[in-house]
Amino acid sequence: METVKVGKGKKFLKRGERVKGLYVILQGSVRAVSKNDEFDMEAGSIIGLMESGSGIYMCDYIANTECICYSYEYKVPEDYKQIFANEEKYVSVFTMSAMRQTSILLRRYTAFYKIAQGYYRFLMNMNEEYKRFCDDYEMPEKSFQRMNLAMPVQLSDKIENWTIEYYEKMSTLSLKAIDQFLMRDVSIGIGEILNAACWMKQALSLIELIKQYLQFQKELLFSHTEEDLFQLYFDLAKKAAPTGVDLEPLFAKISEIMEYIKSSNLYEEALIDTRFAAYRSYDFYQQVDFPETEIWAEESVEEEEELRGDYLTQILSYSRYDEEKGRVFRSQLEEYKDLPDILSTSDDVRKLRRQMTQAFYEIYELAFWRSVEDEKMPVAVKMFLNFGFMDERLAGEDNASSIYDLTDELYRCKTDNVYTMYEWLKSILRGENEPCRNEFDLDYNAYLNELKKTGKINTDEQKRLADNLREKVQYEMRNMFVSTNRATYGKISTFCPILCEHDIINSVESMLVTAAKINEALDYIRRIDFSLFYREIAFSDPEKDINREMIQKEVLPNIILMPNAGSKAMMWQETAGIKKDTPARFILPIMTVADVTEMMIEVSGRFRWEMCRKIQGVHWNDIREPSLTSEYSDYIQYYRKNHELTAEAREKVKNALYKAKNNYREVFVKDYQNWIKYESRGSFRLNKVARDIIFRYCPFSKGIRKDLLTNPMYRDIFEKYEILKGRKIRHLELWYDRYQKKGGEITEELQVNREFYEM
Repeated sequence: METVKVGKGKKFLKRGERVKGLYVILQGSVRAVSKNDEFDMEAGSIIGLMESGSGIYMCDYIANTECICYSYEYKVPEDYKQIFANEEKYVSVFTMSAMRQTSILLRRYTAFYKIAQGYYRFLMNMNEEYKRFCDDYEMPEKSFQRMNLAMPVQLSDKIENWTIEYYEKMSTLSLKAIDQFLMRDVSIGIGEILNAACWMKQALSLIELIKQYLQFQKELLFSHTEEDLFQLYFDLAKKAAPTGVDLEPLFAKISEIMEYIKSSNLYEEALIDTRFAAYRSYDFYQQVDFPETEIWAEESVEEEEELRGDYLTQILSYSRYDEEKGRVFRSQLEEYKDLPDILSTSDDVRKLRRQMTQAFYEIYELAFWRSVEDEKMPVAVKMFLNFGFMDERLAGEDNASSIYDLTDELYRCKTDNVYTMYEWLKSILRGENEPCRNEFDLDYNAYLNELKKTGKINTDEQKRLADNLREKVQYEMRNMFVSTNRATYGKISTFCPILCEHDIINSVESMLVTAAKINEALDYIRRIDFSLFYREIAFSDPEKDINREMIQKEVLPNIILMPNAGSKAMMWQETAGIKKDTPARFILPIMTVADVTEMMIEVSGRFRWEMCRKIQGVHWNDIREPSLTSEYSDYIQYYRKNHELTAEAREKVKNALYKAKNNYREVFVKDYQNWIKYESRGSFRLNKVARDIIFRYCPFSKGIRKDLLTNPMYRDIFEKYEILKGRKIRHLELWYDRYQKKGGEITEELQVNREFYEM
């Protein structure tokens, strides 16, 4: 335990980082900021309790005031025993804090859930009232198709009342009562804390889902665009005023809506002031002509056209695809839909798929370029650009309806490191990311060099193209996109980029690959293989006598979701550029029936191999330069002569090589999958030699090593690892001490490096 002082406004723990400690707030207040929510933690609260089961901070923690905290080293649940061993009464103190914090979060969850339910009831009631007023005033209802998107809040993991009541009661107990309840039993205390942590995590996740729901649904009642129910009432009053009907009931209902909007805390004050001022200043009894709101009139026409036309018509029209080519594509699509066997691999069907595939990418490019110029994009085009959807009959009516709804929830497939293909292309156009390498392993600049060498462009053209963002996007669409869209689909011989019903085996919702699923999978792997995404980078500060020291930095990969329903994931690049500290690029389908965690383990294994190859360069398989790839290649190449392997083990290596078609990397990937899924739990799948190599380069985290230490199969390699790690730590502490004595500061990156060696 140590005392930590945190300055006002300082963010001292970051969301997504590994848990490195528990912080008891003695004085001051801390703001916990998750993705969609934030709340205050006052003195007595313990930061990190909520994440103590998962091992990853779920919030940014920012000091509201000058804070003083007690800090306890914590990485895994086993560390609670050490904390409580030093002071027995802490079992009750931590448990009481866990109960109170859980109760607070459950109350927040209950409050937001009630707000969401109340909002939906109010919205639907006001919509019905609007229709009644139209009937009473004999006025036509204005088309508001977006109202079809209104839906009640739906939570698959809703927290039951008994859980909420349990923690509400437990939170009122005194420290003495908690002490009596636990009988100072460490196991019971840890169990209660970790159970509470699970409920806190679930409550926070549900709060974020509810807030996402409200963020979208609130626009139906009141929005910046004025395309909402409030405007319906306003426009109805304008139209009805010249007829001389009694508007008082309508005004009363509008006042009710305004009161709800003000009291709901869902809307910005500036928006409320602006729109309410427009309503209050309007003279209903002097205006004779009703000026149709331009936005509404335009939307009404466009939405009616959208409803009348089929999806393909809207997509072709929006993309401005050549009319003659469009007619040919339609006939090809009809022919494809009418095939007796849509999965046929006959020459005629293959040719038809090739033709449709070429047209698909042409239309995709055209639609993309128009979308970045136009603010308003039809839903059909969103379905096309993000899911590869083009035809309702081909995808199935129910699936089409589900995908239509999902276009308003695409935020679920985006975070700082997760992109849909459409968002990825836009990020390149904005200059935020560089294009990926093509299938010949050429990045964009290398590709331009190749064009110059072959005389296709000159030096001036090369310079112009090098900074041309549109050309970069074009390069990405015609290379990485085309290659990986086919590869992630999984069935190359029957690949068609247009979404088909036979690819959607489960419900669209269950197949959707969300950012949450991806990051949960990554966190699961990182809790086992903690060093997976760490890279060695050089640190130097010559003024303070540090010329070059290697430190560890974690760089999470970028994940790009292809617009298909596929079954494969790809490790496309181990780094984004020449530098080692740039993100890898993993490619997944946006919909899959496969388990996302399984897919992520497989690509992580490939990443391990390829990252080592990149670092080692030409020496990647030279046993004189010890590395993961060189040692594994040597082990596979000479397994027949390896006396450490039993006859049975040699036979298994032989079979593994046969299945992998003599590809050493693929043998390693299978072993890596077993390493993460089974060996980490003490279930043996690898032979002694493979286990020794993988552990040295992909070691288990501290908690797993503790659990497996008693097992003789691991004891020796664990002990060797601790000796080597001890040497590293001693060297680290020596140069940190020397650096600080010279006036150097232990920055965040240096602190991360220190924490790496404690994992």
